[in-house]
Amino acid sequence: MTNDKSSLKSLRMLEVSFQTFLQPWELSKFRGAMAHKVGLENDWFHNHNNEEKRYHYRYPLIQYKLHKKRPLLLCIDRGVEEAHHFFTQSDWSLKIGDKQHDMRIHHLHLQEYNLQYWEQPRRYRLHNWLALNSENYRAMKACRGLRERLELLERILRNHMLNFYGAMGVQLEEKLEVYITDPLDLKRVSYKGIKKEAYTLDFEANVFLPNFIGLGQGSSVGFGVVKPYR
Repeated sequence: MTNDKSSLKSLRMLEVSFQTFLQPWELSKFRGAMAHKVGLENDWFHNHNNEEKRYHYRYPLIQYKLHKKRPLLLCIDRGVEEAHHFFTQSDWSLKIGDKQHDMRIHHLHLQEYNLQYWEQPRRYRLHNWLALNSENYRAMKACRGLRERLELLERILRNHMLNFYGAMGVQLEEKLEVYITDPLDLKRVSYKGIKKEAYTLDFEANVFLPNFIGLGQGSSVGFGVVKPYR
């Protein structure tokens, strides 16, 4: 990777896609099957606090995606080490819903990235981003027009990017810049049994974002997926 500026941090990521096929609504079941396979004590696979019976409010370092209809396991930073809880097992089969899947590897890619600022903003596409918690939803309803709504979404997206970098141990400076260039699609989706608005849009930012990372709510199960614009 060519650097425009010095690296803020070197970050390892492991992408593993499997030969089976799933539907989008099966991603949470894929996550549940994987969590039970490795043991619920390994909470990076499911992000629930086993002792206090509540959710860990932290950025998920193991995420579950679909890529070309194949399930993809994305392991970030410490999550790369945690992946051994699955891959060292003798039996990789998973029961996802009511169907047994033989989880043979289709593609495996281990990459080291440089988290950094760019001299010039780079363009990204953000898929099915759940931007609005209850507070942001009220703020969106109070907006008087398209420009105000886009400015609010830019602030939320900026915060989600700060959260990602913060989880990686990097505190970005105030010069982080985010601009939504094309609001492409808005649809209603179900997340944890609640109907939410999911945005697909193009944006520019002056920092590096790795392929497939998730931003916002549901980032561990296929929402808010970032891809470099091509």
